[in-house]
Amino acid sequence: MDKEFIESLRKMQEMGYRETDSSAIVVVEYGEVDHENNKTIKEYQAKGYKLVDTNRFGEGFETIGEFLVFAKNNEEGK
Repeated sequence: MDKEFIESLRKMQEMGYRETDSSAIVVVEYGEVDHENNKTIKEYQAKGYKLVDTNRFGEGFETIGEFLVFAKNNEEGK
């Protein structure tokens, strides 16, 4: 799975989430994500965003990374 394809998936997800919340941002994080100690999650939380969803991606049974979905307006944050 090349980075260009992953970026196109990220953009499609972001567009979908923005239909219900215009503040939504989808970020690609490669590898296994520790949701309690992840640097990217902490950075976005410091900016006032909440982690509202995550979606793993990969090839076959191998996880390559995860899409992290952040929003400022969503009250259902994780």
